[in-house]
Amino acid sequence: MAHSVNRQSREKGAAPGKSVQTLRLWRRTLQRLPELMEKAGTSFPPALLMRSLTHRSFSHEHPDAPNNERLEFLGDSVIQSIATIYLFSRFPEMTEKEMSSLRRAAVCEEGLAQIALELSLDQFLLLGKGAVREGGRRRPSLLCDAFEALVGAAFVNGGWEGAEKLAGPPLRKTIDRNLKNLEGSNPYMDWKTSLSVLSRSMELGEPSFSTSLDEGGEGFIATCLLPSGEVLAVGRGRKKKTAQENAAELSCKALQKRSARI
Repeated sequence: MAHSVNRQSREKGAAPGKSVQTLRLWRRTLQRLPELMEKAGTSFPPALLMRSLTHRSFSHEHPDAPNNERLEFLGDSVIQSIATIYLFSRFPEMTEKEMSSLRRAAVCEEGLAQIALELSLDQFLLLGKGAVREGGRRRPSLLCDAFEALVGAAFVNGGWEGAEKLAGPPLRKTIDRNLKNLEGSNPYMDWKTSLSVLSRSMELGEPSFSTSLDEGGEGFIATCLLPSGEVLAVGRGRKKKTAQENAAELSCKALQKRSARI
């Protein structure tokens, strides 16, 4: 019979009771923790790290193993803060709307799940038998939760410095990668906004548009220029706004190709 663990010991991330420690899966995961810590670039007390890897479905089957939900709650806020501070300091001219859009893309479920896979968290997750059968190790929501819990554990163990050491590099990598793949399909970031963000991130300055009537046809012609005077692209449209959006789209794609060559 599983031994109960009182609330105080759960809050402190105490080591699981004897019953769960007899499980082969638990012992095998415990033995592999150094491998995970090496990937994460930081160290944890084994009990805290095991807790960050324990999904509630596993705790339901083994009540003496505290789950990672509280750590997940903490890690979510810490990750948001790390991404916010990076965007705020890295792009001093970026608007609140632009920063919000980029942060949302970086800390979304799919983005954090990808980081979890890069850390091989899918190989360490402790899941209940039902969750395993349903493919829980590859489910983005569970992987996202696991990374958030891991960051929460890093914060508990090492404060802001510990959490930043773990989550900072992959979050910055994700944000910078997203900057190179901006698309105007995002309702929070149309082509003109995407172009503005991308151009300034490449230290090219704020693009401007010169718009005139299309004398050879109906509508308008918009020319997109950098502060240096370089013409990035020319767009056309029946309305000024449409012509500028077309020019912005062509300009954004041109800068993306340029960025890919760097």
